[in-house]
Amino acid sequence: MKPLNGAQEGIIAALDVGSAKIACLIAEIDADGHMKVRGVGNRACEGGVVAGAIVDMEATEKAIRASVDQAEKMAGTTISDVYLSFSGGNPQSTVIEVEVDVDGHAVAQADIDKAIERAREQIDVEEDEILHAFPAAFAVDGNYCVKVPTGMYGKRLSVALHVITASSGPLQNLQACVRRAHLNIAGVVLTPFAAGLSTLVEDEAKMGAAAIDIGAGTTCISIFAQGALVHAEVLPIGGAQITDQVARTLLTPFEHAERLKTFNGAAVVDPADERLEIEVPQVGEGGDDAIARQPRSALTGVIQKELELLFATIGKRLEASGFSGVAGRRVVLTGGVAQTEGVRDLATKVLGRQVRIGRPEMIDGLPQAAQAPTFAAPVGLLLYGARRPVTEAIKKTKEKTGVPTKGALGRFTRWIRDNF
Repeated sequence: MKPLNGAQEGIIAALDVGSAKIACLIAEIDADGHMKVRGVGNRACEGGVVAGAIVDMEATEKAIRASVDQAEKMAGTTISDVYLSFSGGNPQSTVIEVEVDVDGHAVAQADIDKAIERAREQIDVEEDEILHAFPAAFAVDGNYCVKVPTGMYGKRLSVALHVITASSGPLQNLQACVRRAHLNIAGVVLTPFAAGLSTLVEDEAKMGAAAIDIGAGTTCISIFAQGALVHAEVLPIGGAQITDQVARTLLTPFEHAERLKTFNGAAVVDPADERLEIEVPQVGEGGDDAIARQPRSALTGVIQKELELLFATIGKRLEASGFSGVAGRRVVLTGGVAQTEGVRDLATKVLGRQVRIGRPEMIDGLPQAAQAPTFAAPVGLLLYGARRPVTEAIKKTKEKTGVPTKGALGRFTRWIRDNF
């Protein structure tokens, strides 16, 4: 991994709270900006989180403590601050654009700060919380770019501020669980943002691509262009819905349905599946009736149908985002469901896009088990915390103090569409 420019030396920790597992990574950044993972924790979170929302605080707190403790023992150190992932609260992704006069002189940092502050004044979140707010693009006299235009000459400076908000209740519940585990929160990162940071290579993020992180309880969508995040959202559906349908169709306990899906499942029905038999434990049965032998096609048929529905939903959300053309050339699929046999081919067919399986960026010291798609979000949290992007620290604004530029979102979206 390349050295991280501007990264502060010291210990950094990531805590990814998902519906199926809670993962903790502890890394050390040296004086040259090199990051090395020192500790990894991974614990099941049974029933504590559903579709990104906390439903059992005690179970979630217990899993957090266990995961952090495991990572601390491996790292030989203790942590007090963590970067935290969040995939609940129905996050909303919007872009606000404003313009300021520069009167023909060279754009200075003060002009950029003024434009960003004016954009921040347009944020009206009501009862929501701001997760992220950062410049997605700049323009001088209507000529867009993503780099800070310091020193450029023009009459008008525009900034497109990407703002991501989420309902405060689910976020406060998650934060409470973390604090009950005696941890401070260094920052909260939307899960699709983190997953995209760790799985998209630099050229993909510049050309325009979508990262789809399908976990147990949620499906996270992020779209990047010119290296910047331009859209993010979370769907409250994931691999758990597939497991549920397998259990109901094959009449097997949920625990066994998950094992069948993981060890015998596939995303596409193979002609040979009809001839292959699998043993399916039957719910409530005993004796000779406890195990039923069924063709593998009975299992793979259910999985394929559910995945087709899921990918069709993802395709609709990409179209509705307004940035479908940006992600048209490449979709990077990650998360637990991305490990399903044949899922890449099925996703390519349903989405009509080039699909690859995304694994987290390789960091020194990252164990083999943590190099899987299931660790995309926690690795992304480390990268986010180390790079410390120009974001946030923006408090809720309940009253708008200015008038946003008319058609701003349309102009920004058109620029993205025309250039990617």
